Amino acid sequence: MKRRLICPSVAAALLLTACGTEIKKLDDIRRQTDERSQAVTTTITTQAPTDEKEPEPVAVSFEEEKITPVAIPYTEYSKTIEAEVGTLAGKAEVKDEREGYTGDGYVSGITAAEDWTVAFEIEESQYYDISITTASPLPCVNGLSVNGERIMLLTSDGSDEFETFTVKNRYFEAGTLTVNLEVIDASLDIDNITLTASPDVSKISQALKEPALRNENADENAQALYAYICENYGKSIILGQYDTIGTSAETDMIYRVTGKYPAIRFGDLMLATDKDSVLNDSELETAKLWHKNGGIVGYMWHWSAPGEESSYYAQDTEFNIMNAKTTEKTAEKSIEELEKMRDEGKISDECIALIKDIDTVAESLKVLRDEGIPVLWRPLHEASNGTFWWGKDKDSYVWLWKVMYKRMTVYHKLTNLIWVWSAQNADWYVGDSQCDMISADVYDDNKLSGQVSVMLFLQSISKTKPIAMSECGSFPDIQSIANEKAYWSYIGHWGANYLLTEDAELSEEFNTADELIKMYNNNLTITRDKLPDLKSKAAEIVEQAVKSDDSSAADSKAAAE
Repeated sequence: MKRRLICPSVAAALLLTACGTEIKKLDDIRRQTDERSQAVTTTITTQAPTDEKEPEPVAVSFEEEKITPVAIPYTEYSKTIEAEVGTLAGKAEVKDEREGYTGDGYVSGITAAEDWTVAFEIEESQYYDISITTASPLPCVNGLSVNGERIMLLTSDGSDEFETFTVKNRYFEAGTLTVNLEVIDASLDIDNITLTASPDVSKISQALKEPALRNENADENAQALYAYICENYGKSIILGQYDTIGTSAETDMIYRVTGKYPAIRFGDLMLATDKDSVLNDSELETAKLWHKNGGIVGYMWHWSAPGEESSYYAQDTEFNIMNAKTTEKTAEKSIEELEKMRDEGKISDECIALIKDIDTVAESLKVLRDEGIPVLWRPLHEASNGTFWWGKDKDSYVWLWKVMYKRMTVYHKLTNLIWVWSAQNADWYVGDSQCDMISADVYDDNKLSGQVSVMLFLQSISKTKPIAMSECGSFPDIQSIANEKAYWSYIGHWGANYLLTEDAELSEEFNTADELIKMYNNNLTITRDKLPDLKSKAAEIVEQAVKSDDSSAADSKAAAE
């Protein structure tokens, strides 16, 4: 019997599949991903740098709300209901033709939600896992609803064998839970359904054992920022916002609405490989100003594939990352040395093209390094979803990450980077030695979930790294985060149409003004004004290092005498 694990989401935006090893967006969410990226591209092409001073945002202020976690104790509970003992109507009927069922048979012929229902009576309000065993002779998608609310999508592979889907850590109030099938494709048979109380939330911990940046040569600025992130992890959540390239449009909107700036401004180096791009220079200047004003700088990279095409989408480029992969040591070679290796048939043109792009982006990151600016660096995002060209092949992706990591840290001496991994699949993990944080992009309409199952999934990959929600469309409710103890190190809210209308006004489609105000004005979230003086923290690190060196020198001298 096949088993699949699905994290809790009303819209089922994320699928944890293959025994809980992967976070995979559904087709409709992949479409949203295209739209959110395209929105950034469209916006930046219509804007140009200007010497005119932007008007200062109007200051507002709100009283800070105290969020207190609600203790939700765990009480053992587990019950399985065979589908055939449920309430049947319409064309639904009990069959026993397919092998592998339990009980007296399975239910087939469900064409509407009212055709089949089962009910659980629970005495405790707590977190539960729900597992349902189904089969279908055809690939199909159907929803599972509890008390009229969809809690997951059942995506059958059409193998005609029973497979079990599970949604974990879903909070239910005591009382009656009525379960039914939301019919999208009418070809799904149901064998049984199990409700089990989950102890996961009661046991969750964000404790880190001796966290340290993997780059031993990381500068004091990166060390100071990382130390703050690790010290803060499990206590509160640092808020971040993605800005349109070269602007502060989204962060300014957050300030106008909430009276607070996000602690992190996230940008995109997608234009860095365009050497004539004025907007890339403008983007770096915006990041410098943000850092000068006390904020944290973060970057991702929508990397357009090398070549004549200019697209980061796999479907829009013929560039094949597998042709670039090599066992040759390339990360520390000069371009001249690489070209010689190419001429000798040791590496491909694709390999050199990738490294040249990495070199170009490294120059932008050096600008920030030389200004003493540490960067939360998240390249090669969402790889396992197959949306982008760097996600065509797992082994090639891991190879590219490792080449980039060594090229940037050793060859280019980028000592200011904190490496954030977000491929969203355990099988694609680059290893603890190759990153400093791990994260997932969570596009889920269920604001009343702190997304603790996604956090637990990431903890199953590594327990030595702070965990972040690298992107989201809608902020989870802060009370839900507190109740689930899902204290993300940071949450990055996507910009463009997820925050702004086409007229650059506030869009409340994904977060209302009141929801943003609550998220930015409480005791558990960190905004820019709450950040410590990280420059002073960096200076202390340098001072301690000097004292340590002096002490070691004195000890060596004493031993010699």
